[in-house]
Formats: sequence, structure tokens, C-alpha cells
Amino acid sequence: MDHLPLWVALGATLSTGIHEPGESAVMALPLVAAAAVERSRRDLGPYHRWLEVGALLFFLGDLARGQGVFPVAIHTLFVLAGVRLALPRDTRQRRQLVLMGFLLLLTTTVSTTDPVFLAWAVAWFTAAALALLQLSWEASALLRRGALIRPPYARVPIWAGAALVIGSGFFLVMPRIQAGIRPTFLGTPGAFGRAGLGDQVDLGVGGPIEANPEVALRIVPPPGTAPASLEGLDLLPGVTLEAVQGQRWFPSDLTPPSRRSRQGGTGFQAEFLYTPSPHGILALPYGLISLAPPGLPIRPGEGASRRWMFPRARTVPMGITWNPREAVQAEPRLPPRRLELLTFLEPEHAAARRWSLRLAPGIRPTPELARTLETALRGFRYTLDNPSGRAANPLEDFLDQTQAGHCEYFASAMALMLRARGVPARVVNGYRLGPWIPEGGYFRVSQDQAHSWVEYWDEGRWQRSDPTPAAPAGSGPSDSGLGTASRWLDALRYRWDRYVVRFSDQDQQAGFAWFQGRWKDWEWRWKTPPAPLSWGAGLLVLAWVAWRTRDHWRPVPKGPGRIRALRPLLVRVRRSAPPQAGDTARAWLMRLGDLRPERRAPLRCLADAVDADAYGHGGDAASPLAKAEAAAWRGWKATS
Repeated sequence: MDHLPLWVALGATLSTGIHEPGESAVMALPLVAAAAVERSRRDLGPYHRWLEVGALLFFLGDLARGQGVFPVAIHTLFVLAGVRLALPRDTRQRRQLVLMGFLLLLTTTVSTTDPVFLAWAVAWFTAAALALLQLSWEASALLRRGALIRPPYARVPIWAGAALVIGSGFFLVMPRIQAGIRPTFLGTPGAFGRAGLGDQVDLGVGGPIEANPEVALRIVPPPGTAPASLEGLDLLPGVTLEAVQGQRWFPSDLTPPSRRSRQGGTGFQAEFLYTPSPHGILALPYGLISLAPPGLPIRPGEGASRRWMFPRARTVPMGITWNPREAVQAEPRLPPRRLELLTFLEPEHAAARRWSLRLAPGIRPTPELARTLETALRGFRYTLDNPSGRAANPLEDFLDQTQAGHCEYFASAMALMLRARGVPARVVNGYRLGPWIPEGGYFRVSQDQAHSWVEYWDEGRWQRSDPTPAAPAGSGPSDSGLGTASRWLDALRYRWDRYVVRFSDQDQQAGFAWFQGRWKDWEWRWKTPPAPLSWGAGLLVLAWVAWRTRDHWRPVPKGPGRIRALRPLLVRVRRSAPPQAGDTARAWLMRLGDLRPERRAPLRCLADAVDADAYGHGGDAASPLAKAEAAAWRGWKATS
């Protein structure tokens, strides 16, 4: 039972997904080792010094890695818990294990708002209640004769449910405090090799790209709006990459900030719910008109992007209006420096120049050239295996050898091919539109929908082109199929975020207003009883409560009853064998032993504990012993 709260705390910690696999192993290994020691019944008490020195060395080594104090504290708590579980332990140390589990659960609460964590929190409360119940029951069971009775474990789920109900009530009425800032000491899991939106493109990253189903944003149409009627959401740009160096694209300081379409224009509207992300880039539709509410903490970033001013901890809703008919970005003139930047090529881009001439020889008009190159590249194969990632020149290997890659390869190749023909071109990172979730009524855009495409300049306007072919079913981000269970779980997370995580004071006021309106419409159909009858009923209830609790408010008699630890036993035998004037605690307890010889040995232990407590030679052992003894005397009556 001692292991249970720590294992549940480990499950809650791993459910957040903020820890790397190596960190998860570091946290789990001490608990696994302790369970193996418990299973083999080995006594590691003689080696406790070595285990403590090992825990200290681990702490110093983990601290020297420079990952931050907070992760080190979590790792060290798990190691100390494993050491404590592997060593012999008494009641005090077993309670310390429950405290360790509670501290580890607290470190998890500041890093997640997922409904799955609520289940883990309730599970931890249940595990801790089971462990503490067992500790309390064992102390009293030592004084009982006969077969040991199992603790009332069946009551623990009732306690957990009551705590959940009480907590829900406080949640509804307590003032709302939502700072919405993500603690910087938590860190974020590494995104290396995982699908997702980034602020650069690097074709030299070797190894396959792993799927990443984490939700990036949800798009909720207004009530009554058919999802198919929303236009202009097929591509959601986030950041523009105009500078290229070798195999890497990155934002340029020369890129002008993005502009909104004319103010006051009409267009489509929807609520965008942005999930917290490390880079804080907002993917917005083309033809943006307005953002609501005004005054959002958004700043212009590199690459004509819009970013949060500080990291967010919770999903942020935003009302967005856009017009896809005004999505063409006008830029009548390119300054010389910018024109040079947008047509820049390096010697290692020779393969792009060669393939541009091979695929579209003699074509001069820009739209026709772009369509030809796009059609040719769509004949290549899409894959996340990244077969060219480890080559010396990944772009050349992609064009000449594998002719297979992910969207960054296709967008980079086409942009460089256009530049080779003197056409200003750039790469844009953003998202494709994700699947429609009918159970929740929204579009779900995950990190798997992160995408790269091309924008090229033609007669004063930026035009879009997407040369990436469709991925085979189940092999890439374009595969948007979700099972029924996955859709229902995602809809549950959406509603949890809307009605629990983002529950605000406005929601409270609306709820109170609803109750107030219902209360006004409710009619009392029973006549009020006469005042004397009401007062009489109230007095009868008070008298009944006073009589039932008379043993608690009566004055404590002189003698051993003044010792606080003996009060439970004194209440039980007040009528049958009360202490007499001049009795000491030991004399009174020995007299009780004469009345009930089968209780003589436990009463002698209680007398020793009372003496030790009274004269400063012991702890608070008399209190649980007296409570256990009082339970043993329940229902006993003196006989004449």
C-alpha cells in the first residue's frame, strides 16, 4: 500500500507529456527497483548509508546538467521515494511517502489542464486515503484480540466522491483568477524530429519525422453555420521565410510586417482557440480583417508573423474575421535589397537551377512557370521517412536520387527553382485545415497538419503555390481520419477547456442570473406554519442535538480525565466505571482491568504510554491507544 500513492503520482506526471523519455525513465526506475526489493523481501537496512550517498550524488550530477532547479527537484523526489520504499520503514516514514506523493502531484498540477489529469488526481486521492487508512487501522488493530478485521476500504471511494463534489462546489463559487502565463521553469519537451510548426526550415535534419497529434488550434464556426460554407481556411500562414543559407530557411529582417485587409470589411467569422506553444506563433487565415477582443497581448514578430508577448499556459479564444477574396497580398514594388534577397541562390543550389530548366524549359510567364513546376513536383512521392536528410546535400539528393520527402523539401525545391528563373519566391510555414469534428462542432488542427508552401511575386502581388503531393492514407499529416473514440475524446477535451479551464467570472454571473430567474418564477405552494409551531420545532431540534452530544460538552471531572489522551476512553466508561476522587491514571486503568480481565494487558500498555506522555519520556502514542481502547469498550455495561 505504501507504493501506491507514488505510482499514481508517476502516472499523473507522465500524463502531462512535458517530460522527455529519458526523464520518464529516471523517475520510474527508483520505483521499479523499490518494488523489486519489496517483492524479494530483502533487507537493505545495513546499506542505507550507501543508498543515501547515491541519492546525493545523483542530485549533484543532475544539478550539474543545468536543466533547471525544478526538474532536478522532481527527479530527486522520485529517487528519495525509491530509497525510502526500499528501506525498512516505520509509521512516520510511511506518512512521509504519502507527503512525497502529494508534492509530486502538486508539481504536475501547474503544468496541465487536461481532463485526464482530473482522473489521475482523484486516483491519487483514493490511493493516499487507502494508505493513511491502513496506517491508522494498524495502530488500533494491535490492541484487539482475535482475528484481524480488514480496514473499511469500501468507504474510500465515497470519501473521494464527496471531495470531488465539494471541490466542484467551491470551483463554481470561488473568485476566478486566471493569469494565463506558463511557468518558465517547467520547460517544454523537445520538438526535434516531430511534426509541428516551426519558425525555420532545415533540410539537413536527419532521421524520420515522427507524428505529433497534439492540438494546435480549433476553429469553431458561429452557431448554425455549415462548416463547408467557411472559405479561405485551406492554408493558415504563420511565418514567412525569405532568407536562405545552404539548406536552411529562416526569417529576414527585411520582410515587412503583415497587413490586415481594409477595416470594417465584411467576411467570414469564427472563433479560433489557440493551444499554448513554445514559439507562440499565431496561424491566421489569408485576408485577415479583424481580431477580437481588442487589446490582446500580440506583437509583430519576425517573418511577418504575429506572436504572443509572453508564453501562454491555457487555450486562448479569439474571434477572427477574414475575407478570402482579399487574400492576395499586394506589394507593388520590391526594394533592391529585398529583390536581391528574394532571388538569392548559392552554389549548392545548382540542382534546383538544373531541374528548373529541365522541368520548364523556355517558359517565361510567371504563373505558367509556377504551374509547370508545381505539377512536376507533385509527381514525386510524399513521405515522413526523410530519406535525403542525412545526405551531404539533401536538396540535391531529393531531386536527383530519392524524389521523396516531406513538405519542406517540396516547398524549398520549388522556391529555389523559381529563384533560378529570376522570380522572387519564399517559403511559408503554417497549417493545413484539419478534420471536422461533428461531435464537438469545430475543425481540429493538430501539429500533424503543420505545412510548408511557396509564395512567389508576380506583377506586384504575392501568389500561393503548394507543390506537395497528397500523402498516402495513414502515412502523413494529410491523413486526417480520426476514429469515433478519438473524436469523442477530443470533443470532451474541448468542452472541458471551454466550461472548466476557461470558466470565468462572466460564466459565474450568467449562472447566478439563471438561478435568480428560476427562483423568481418558483412559487411556494405550502402555507407558512404558525410562529409558535415553528419556534417549538426549532427548540425541539436543539434539545435533541444537545442530548445526543451531552458527553462532549459535560465538564471533565477531576482525576485522570484531565489527561487529554484519555478523554475517548473516559467518555465510554463515564457511567459504568468513572474515575473516583484521588485516582491516578494508572490506578483508574488498572481498576478497569479488574472489571474486564480480558482487557488487562492492553490497559497496562495504555497506562505505560500515559505515564511516558505525562512525564516526557514518549510521544503521542497514548492518544491512538486510548481511542482503540474506547472502541473495545463500546457497548459494555457494568453488572451488579
